[in-house]
Amino acid sequence: MHKPYDYRNCQSLFGYALNVHKRSGCVCQFCGCSAGEQVDFDVWRQMSVEHIIGRIKGGDVRDVRLAIARRFPELSSAERERLVQRIDEANTVTACGLCNSMTSQHDKHGRSMSELLDGAAGSPDEIVEMILLEIRKISDDKRVAVRRKIEAIHAAFDRLVKPDLLKARVR
Repeated sequence: MHKPYDYRNCQSLFGYALNVHKRSGCVCQFCGCSAGEQVDFDVWRQMSVEHIIGRIKGGDVRDVRLAIARRFPELSSAERERLVQRIDEANTVTACGLCNSMTSQHDKHGRSMSELLDGAAGSPDEIVEMILLEIRKISDDKRVAVRRKIEAIHAAFDRLVKPDLLKARVR
């Protein structure tokens, strides 16, 4: 007899991602996948976390924490963590697998989290507000790019893939 699987070992769903998916209601923030559906296990398990400012650009929470500590050494650790959480909540969203893969190319452009922090002037809260505005702009740009790509992919699916899939199901 096998020991039951410990679901906590599935960090991609129960670790860091869980709070991200709770914030979004498990709806893809780029294409809206699953927005009109009931909460569904099969959809939830296919979702992933998308970093608006990608990991390669220092968007991972650990990198944000280090960048905030470097930029604001005078703040208490609690004050720095508050800034980190504000940035991380804006920078991490739920994405379906397709949108996550389509937006990864976007990360090669633009400034890194450290560049944004180091290049901004003002109080810590003003600087974080500026970063949040940049995150919203990047997210909007990604949403537009995803919409354009999905339209083309959907048309190709209807023309090239769907007929054969329907034939296979009839057999």
